[in-house]
Amino acid sequence: MITRHSHNARDGHRLETEIELGGAQVLRISTSKAMGGSLDTRGSVHHAAGGFMRHTLYEDFSSRLLSTRPKRVTQQVVMDQHREVLSQLDEVKLAVEMHYQQREQAKAGKEPIHA
Repeated sequence: MITRHSHNARDGHRLETEIELGGAQVLRISTSKAMGGSLDTRGSVHHAAGGFMRHTLYEDFSSRLLSTRPKRVTQQVVMDQHREVLSQLDEVKLAVEMHYQQREQAKAGKEPIHA
């Protein structure tokens, strides 16, 4: 698990953690201020291939895991929310697993996709 912190004047503080899931899959969890002013933590799965990370829209897992509206989006607030989501990593991994199981079932024609 690798966590990176960045900051810039426009977007403020951002934390991103990468967790290897196996099979060249990487779960990225990022926490940053969204355009509407909320503080969002999102999770998405990417595939490592040829030195690049690939994420396919509407196929790969992507979800807003937590959204709050703090009075100020300080580094500490971003860190606290990011840690809160990481403390629920088992639940996030389960959601990822269920997402891909549903996709496989849909490909096999067993049931419709509910993304």
